[in-house]
Amino acid sequence: MNPYDANTHPGTHLVAETLGVSEVSTLNITRRPGEPLYQSATRVIGAAHELDEQHNRVTDAAKDALRLLEPVGRGELGGARVSYALLRTAVPKLGDLLTQQDRAYDQLLGAISAYQRHMPGAGAAEHSEASAPDRPAPTSGMPSTPTAGPTPSPEQLQALEEIKRSRVWLKERVWRSGLRVATDAGSQRIDPATVLTMHDAGWVERDTSTTLRFGQRLALTTLGESVFRSGCGTDPRVAAALRRGARDTASPPRSTNPAPPPPATKPGRSR
Repeated sequence: MNPYDANTHPGTHLVAETLGVSEVSTLNITRRPGEPLYQSATRVIGAAHELDEQHNRVTDAAKDALRLLEPVGRGELGGARVSYALLRTAVPKLGDLLTQQDRAYDQLLGAISAYQRHMPGAGAAEHSEASAPDRPAPTSGMPSTPTAGPTPSPEQLQALEEIKRSRVWLKERVWRSGLRVATDAGSQRIDPATVLTMHDAGWVERDTSTTLRFGQRLALTTLGESVFRSGCGTDPRVAAALRRGARDTASPPRSTNPAPPPPATKPGRSR
């Protein structure tokens, strides 16, 4: 039984639920310091408590915002003016805290995933999963029937470019309903609606070896590759960027300058 309340301690609750432990703070006591599993367990503990703290900050900020709205709900005009002025600061603060909470959640998921990879037998489990026959992918409410579509829009072409470079994941949004898109650092921001539209059209597919909570990497389907190539033909910027990327990943070219000739030697005198 999970001893942690998901409404007050979502981080420790998630660890207990995922790893099947009753006391998160003792996750590393059976390991020696310096061992990979000890280090991974320590990161899980820290990330779980960090998420709990961020959750408490969000809760407190939301309560403050609700308190400021109470005069509005009672119809008090003077109080409403004061509350509105304070809310102009409170609402952006709440938004920032929610963003930090999402980041803390991602860090916890990454720590749990690393811990599971270091657990004894994890390699054998991964090999078994890789050698298992293909299973039908869960749809999660998203149709997967490929349908031909028109030339991609600039937003779709940009998303296809990032997906082709294996930089994009689809994740379940825990604190707010719906799905969100995660990208590597330095990648372009992608609208989840754009990804879902392309998924519905059969242009992209998800790696279903993991759950949406942990994040499923996106890849182009055969149809998506075709749509992407046709789109590159209409967008020289993307085509040029791909050529630059191909040159960067290729082995460095050999120098075309001929080697200098050896220094000339003076002929010896005949005796």
